[in-house]
Amino acid sequence: MRQLRILTVSMLVAALAACGGSGGGYNTSPSTTPTPPGPGGGTPPSDNVVTLGDESFSPATLNVAVGTTVTWKWTCSNDGYGYTTGCVTHTVTFDDGSNIASAPQDSGTFNRTFAAAGTYKYHCAIHGAAMSGSVVVK
Repeated sequence: MRQLRILTVSMLVAALAACGGSGGGYNTSPSTTPTPPGPGGGTPPSDNVVTLGDESFSPATLNVAVGTTVTWKWTCSNDGYGYTTGCVTHTVTFDDGSNIASAPQDSGTFNRTFAAAGTYKYHCAIHGAAMSGSVVVK
């Protein structure tokens, strides 16, 4: 009888350990400290970063000072559970006659430093004018 009780308790402990208690293997706790919102609430200001989404640049217009380096960062879509569902290939192609453009890519970054004031318009050569943005340098 004692052996049956020990066996039953052991099986119960093993079954509970197998469950893990973490919601089916998904990490539900935040992995980083949230960034406080910027002045006036809302989304905190970026550090001169433009994010490339599925079919957009965000922000579409970025205002910077002369001498600033802007970074374009490719992002991938996810299914809401942290699993990547696919990465879209884009370019950053400037319309200012400089022939400056990123390679077609679906991840990574591209940088450009702006040495002179002006408005620098750009687009994705793959998606055309529907996916465009600008950097205003003052």
